[in-house]
Amino acid sequence: MADKKYFVPETLAILPVRDTVLFPGAVLPLTVGRESSLALVGSLAGEEKLLGVVAQLDPRVEDPAAADLHKVGTLAKVHKTVKMPNGNVVIFLEGLQRIRIVELLGLRPFLRASIESEPDFVGEQDAELEALVRNAQELFRDVVSRSPQLSDDLQNAALNIDDPGRLADFIAGTLPSLSTLLRQELIETSNVRKRLETLIRELSRKWRFSNSAARSTSRFRNRSARTSASIFCASR
Repeated sequence: MADKKYFVPETLAILPVRDTVLFPGAVLPLTVGRESSLALVGSLAGEEKLLGVVAQLDPRVEDPAAADLHKVGTLAKVHKTVKMPNGNVVIFLEGLQRIRIVELLGLRPFLRASIESEPDFVGEQDAELEALVRNAQELFRDVVSRSPQLSDDLQNAALNIDDPGRLADFIAGTLPSLSTLLRQELIETSNVRKRLETLIRELSRKWRFSNSAARSTSRFRNRSARTSASIFCASR
């Protein structure tokens, strides 16, 4: 299935975020508290409430400018806003597609930038790509089955995604073990094959770690059982 395309405006309000990367296809609740970010959310009107979600280079920067932002982020739609008693607002975002900041146009009352779309590059639908997709799906299934944090429903969801780019983004947005740095690397990787290869390496590492932890637990239980049996025999 072809990657769904969305209308990308030439200019867009930019929401800078800390330690967060939103992937296309993902839905994310996000707490907004900075004055400029609240002004951005308050300015959104109409049915298509669009903004750009872009991660900060340094999450400690309180008032980011162009030099403080990554260049690639995600076009997002705001589906719902909830005002909190402390003045913050929780916004529910849906990631639509990758975008690249061309130029920052203004800082007040919130960031605005000229942007362009950052489309996926897939290449030929050949046996190599099919193998990458299958490998990623199988490794993801194994990782999910061993993780108490992840719902088993995610396995079927991944198996039902037939678009390689969407699959890579789904896995990247779902795995809690991925660092923000790696997530940003993946959002900046428009080449779908390279994105899948990066995810396969990470999933393989996670799978090896899970296997090692399982073997260690098994050895510990076996030693404990032998020790308990020895103590029981000695007490008799």
